[in-house]
Amino acid sequence: MLLTGLYQPVSGTILIDGQPLAAGREEDYRKLFSAVFTDVWLFDQLIGPEGKQADPAIVDRWLAQLKMTHKLELENGKILNLKLSKGQKKRVALLLALAEERDIILLDEWAADQDPHFRREFYQTILPLMQAEGKTIFAISHDDHYFIHADRLLEMRSGVLSELTGEERTLASRDAVSRTA
Repeated sequence: MLLTGLYQPVSGTILIDGQPLAAGREEDYRKLFSAVFTDVWLFDQLIGPEGKQADPAIVDRWLAQLKMTHKLELENGKILNLKLSKGQKKRVALLLALAEERDIILLDEWAADQDPHFRREFYQTILPLMQAEGKTIFAISHDDHYFIHADRLLEMRSGVLSELTGEERTLASRDAVSRTA
């Protein structure tokens, strides 16, 4: 919530390219992000940039990639059926986020509700496709087996955020249970 600008820091500063976020520019900052949080709330409208209707080509491409073409009924940019499993709802939430065409995507434990096959698809195919489209992706995850796919690996421990590199990164990419034993 802090990273996306939905919460304001009580202390410290959000830096963009090393510069503090300018006062009064919080809304512009928030507009950089699309997010899928752990608790998904779905809307039935496919909204694109600036609140206009989403680009049908983008919607169709991601519907297919997310393997939801056969699950969703769409009519005039509106989703007609939202009676889906939790994993499917998260796929729709990702579709909605991608339809907004924003530069930064934040995914909070997105893969946690996916079946093992689609979880692998997410890390090995979906994320690289989003990167190829120029998206900056923050994928918050406990899926240590997939940490190897991250460009950068950041860890939050006791309220301190740090980047894991070298041996620390290698160890973090191993089974978390075996590391604590």
